[in-house]
Amino acid sequence: MQMQRVIRRIGIAVAGAAVLVPVAGTGAQAAVVNPYTPEALCGPGFAAVDQDPIHDATGARLGTVHLLRNPFTGYGCTVTVKSAYVGTLTGTRVYLDPEWTTFGVDEGSRRYAAGPVHRYLGAGCVIWGGSMTDPSGAVHHHDRANPAIGGAVTCF
Repeated sequence: MQMQRVIRRIGIAVAGAAVLVPVAGTGAQAAVVNPYTPEALCGPGFAAVDQDPIHDATGARLGTVHLLRNPFTGYGCTVTVKSAYVGTLTGTRVYLDPEWTTFGVDEGSRRYAAGPVHRYLGAGCVIWGGSMTDPSGAVHHHDRANPAIGGAVTCF
């Protein structure tokens, strides 16, 4: 009976180590989880409207640009939440350009996210988006970034 417990414990320890080895082998970036959510960054009352991923040239996901809106106030909010290089200072950008008010942007070297950028949206349309810079200096835009207007368009 005692020997079976020892064997079971060794088996559990080996299985746990086998699960950890692939995670450790993929680099520190895969192991770090971003502690911030778009809703927490934008504040109370904001609900998700749309999102768009940011990928690098290999297809790896670097982060996600989020558009949120508070239906009671008519304000919108954008944030770019990192999913790669989390905790490392890398260029991160997010913007919000409603048709009724001024363009808003937050950009710089960030560890976790860019934003929030808040602007009044009302019942109009908004151009929104973001980008991330990898450690080599290459800038990667969100997947639906329209070169003619710079971002995605959402209308309310």
